[in-house]
Amino acid sequence: MKFHLTQVQYHSQMDANGNYQEDAWFDSTSILESDSDEEFSSVHGDCFPFVGNALGGVSNTQLLQYESASCFVDSGCKYEEYHESYLKIDGGICKNGEKTQENSSKQSTVIMYSVTRKSTDDASERFLYRPRAGLQIPRSTEGKPFAGSWSAISPSLFKLRGESFFSDKQKCPAPDFCPYTPIGVDLFVSSKKINHIAKHLEPPSVQEHGKIPSLLIVNIQLPTYPASIFLGDANGEGLSLVLYFKLSENFEKEISPCFQEKIKRLVDDEMENVKGKKDSLAPFRERLKILAGVVNPEDLHLNSAERKLIHAYNGKPVLFRPQHEFFKGPNYFEIDLDIHRFSYISRRGLDSLRDRVKHGILDVGLTIQAQKQEELPEQVLCCLRLNKIDLVNHGQIPTIVTFQEN
Repeated sequence: MKFHLTQVQYHSQMDANGNYQEDAWFDSTSILESDSDEEFSSVHGDCFPFVGNALGGVSNTQLLQYESASCFVDSGCKYEEYHESYLKIDGGICKNGEKTQENSSKQSTVIMYSVTRKSTDDASERFLYRPRAGLQIPRSTEGKPFAGSWSAISPSLFKLRGESFFSDKQKCPAPDFCPYTPIGVDLFVSSKKINHIAKHLEPPSVQEHGKIPSLLIVNIQLPTYPASIFLGDANGEGLSLVLYFKLSENFEKEISPCFQEKIKRLVDDEMENVKGKKDSLAPFRERLKILAGVVNPEDLHLNSAERKLIHAYNGKPVLFRPQHEFFKGPNYFEIDLDIHRFSYISRRGLDSLRDRVKHGILDVGLTIQAQKQEELPEQVLCCLRLNKIDLVNHGQIPTIVTFQEN
């Protein structure tokens, strides 16, 4: 595991008289690598020398772990840890640097961790550890997929609107190239929906492109609480299935100027005229469609109603409006697809299938709907395959806890 430490306030140092000197220090990096075979390990004592170094070079830092929070204690200073760390923590309790085995069954993995340093003069600083994106789900080759992995696929597996669609309504295999190619997948659990999840991660480093973001992040927000007829605030415990794509190296050569322009309009959130009983303006982003197909429905043990549902919608593009949000950052564009706000029937159906998804092979992608003849044929924006990903949390899915600044 590797961790990137970013300081978001100030770096303090203690002078010879014991006073703190504030220096502007905008970034610092600390890498922790472990060769241990243990899946979980307690944190105490000298397990965190890098934290002591990061927090102004203070030595002999000790971590005292409690049930709901932890703190770093050093002579004269107190370092509070808000239990939001990208660490594998078991239920053991640490007292005076000694590990006990109490509550050892309460093993969990927690993502995101902030440290606030408080000194005698009330000066403080805050650090955030951001997990590296795209490391949770491993990649497998298309020829040798294994359970719990993802793999690249050809966009031609999806059928989209062909060149003659507006005359014959026929759909054809999509062109065999994508603007964005897959580079990683993460799966997190959280107590509430996490919008703009890229803010809480260390995004993959990709080369910048002059016209459009080089990194595309798709955050699929899946509820894990029982479906209710009354939607309420449509927020609660759930999963974030995060897909990462980078701009294709052959983007300029393989992608038509028309589709390049459509991507730019999507990113720039342009408005367009919509013809109907009365002409009106609508966001171009409402053209976004999700592609989802089950490769092996026979392995999901479907009842008759579920089989009809899968047969009717398997692999067919679906407009995602208005259950989506969009966020732009440095060289990335994030699309959040909010399944929490689906209709009751859809959420009920997905909930009934969730414990069987671990047997399924799913092809997932996005496209932008064509509205004019010159926009045909439709092309896949991005796509990949999920190989038997378990969406039921047995403790194997890391938890991500966001930190709200005052």
